[in-house]
Amino acid sequence: MNKNHPVYLSLIARLESLMDQYRQHPCERNRYRLVRQEQLIAQWVAASDLPSPIATPMGATGPT
Repeated sequence: MNKNHPVYLSLIARLESLMDQYRQHPCERNRYRLVRQEQLIAQWVAASDLPSPIATPMGATGPT
């Protein structure tokens, strides 16, 4: 995972903004947005660490 990737940087910037909002106004709605953004980042990072679909043929499960 490239930490300089524009999508990653955008997701982190949004997370920081949501953290500030939650600090200023701690309510369930802001907490939900913050948690959801953290989940989105975790999903994106996990997905970006997977081999690209082009590199792995469809249906390939690896060595047996």
